[in-house]
Amino acid sequence: MHRLKIILLSCATALGMAFVTPVSAQETNSMEQTQASVTIPFEQFKLDNGLTVFLLKDNTLPIVSVNLWFNVGSKDEKTGRTGFAHLFEHLMFMGTDRVPDIDILLESGGGSNNASTREDATNYYTVAPENMLETVLFIEADRLANLANAMTADKLNKQRDVVLNERKQSYENQPYGKIWLELPSIMYPPNHPYAHTVIGSVEDIRSATVEDVVDFFNTYYVPANASIVVAGDFDSDKAKKLVHQYFDSIPSRPEPKHAAIPQLTHPQKNRAVIEDDVQLPRLVMLWHSPAFLSDGDAELDILSSILTKGKNSRLINKLVYEQQLASSVQAGQISSRASMFMIDAVPLPGVSIETLEKAILDELNAILANGVTQSEFDKTRNSIETSYIKQLQSIGSRADNFNNYYFYSGTTAFPTADLERYHKASITSLMSVTKTIFSDDTRRATIIVVPKQSDASSAEAKESPDAP
Repeated sequence: MHRLKIILLSCATALGMAFVTPVSAQETNSMEQTQASVTIPFEQFKLDNGLTVFLLKDNTLPIVSVNLWFNVGSKDEKTGRTGFAHLFEHLMFMGTDRVPDIDILLESGGGSNNASTREDATNYYTVAPENMLETVLFIEADRLANLANAMTADKLNKQRDVVLNERKQSYENQPYGKIWLELPSIMYPPNHPYAHTVIGSVEDIRSATVEDVVDFFNTYYVPANASIVVAGDFDSDKAKKLVHQYFDSIPSRPEPKHAAIPQLTHPQKNRAVIEDDVQLPRLVMLWHSPAFLSDGDAELDILSSILTKGKNSRLINKLVYEQQLASSVQAGQISSRASMFMIDAVPLPGVSIETLEKAILDELNAILANGVTQSEFDKTRNSIETSYIKQLQSIGSRADNFNNYYFYSGTTAFPTADLERYHKASITSLMSVTKTIFSDDTRRATIIVVPKQSDASSAEAKESPDAP
């Protein structure tokens, strides 16, 4: 989820940002507010091999961040080859003949790095002292150019074991972890690019060969399929020279084709019950929702906060404090090219899933019938925007958010355009998307986790006509 907020000019200057004032005036029930937008200065160029480069200069602190996004995620995996994008994220840290141990080299100079894989993309990010910029760029260029040639069965087997253990610890043996293994097949039809987990199946991970992963690398880890952001304390001319020095020699290869991501309105299944080794049941309610940056996406960010952000939010106040039905409840707009809106709640001991589910639906229906107040809308929107601007104070976070926005939009309008989505949002637009998605019960998927060897009848059958 992507959030922004205007802050004082002095803070913006400290962040290396600039204000454009004012850009619009927006009326509320009580007053007229003047909004301003915040910009992040940057330089952009493209190498002959297709790599897109952004420089976000900020000399406030002597640190730099190098952030790469590759247009490859679980959406690009073929049947029988699930989990490859995430497996290759791990393999990218195995090093090459020139740099056999990336972590030791970075950590010896005070740097740190990490990566993440999702359905849409894989990103790699490093934060280090400013005097390590050349070292970081050298490492990134070296593994992009040479990792396939350095791949061995020993490296693959080592990371295969790491991934299988991660799957076991984070999903199979983690309380409620089975939700995330089952969720894709509940929400998406078998032929949808999101229909399998990012972590992949055990069988597919075990069957991966060196030839498979080398082919995956040569297909998707190409300069034209990536963008790199260099942010922080550097001399622009020197940074450009270093980028050309280390990345120009990487051969250009064709940009891979990517499957379209169909937008859905109804889940594959409306109701599922999962047994797990847990003490208390858990309720997860899901709806397909607008894609990131499309109409309604920002509004659902606002709605999720109205529902569960803070003690006075709708669901937390009612379910946790007033009615004492739940120990926890959270909501979120999970934004991607095929987004989902989620409400997730755990009942207190002795409270049935049916009672909790009905209370959540009652509150949603109250919003559908009566809307939200101008006061809670304005307060929530301001809180969302404030949280984002605080996040951008980190050089690493700023680089990643800039690259993220470019990846999904194809533009460099970040953060102004992202902020503007929230400025343009209104109660009218929020209620429009809310009514479209939540008025139709057939658009909802409900996942119920029950303790193993318990009587699951209280949670209804998998396809119960009497469920709320």
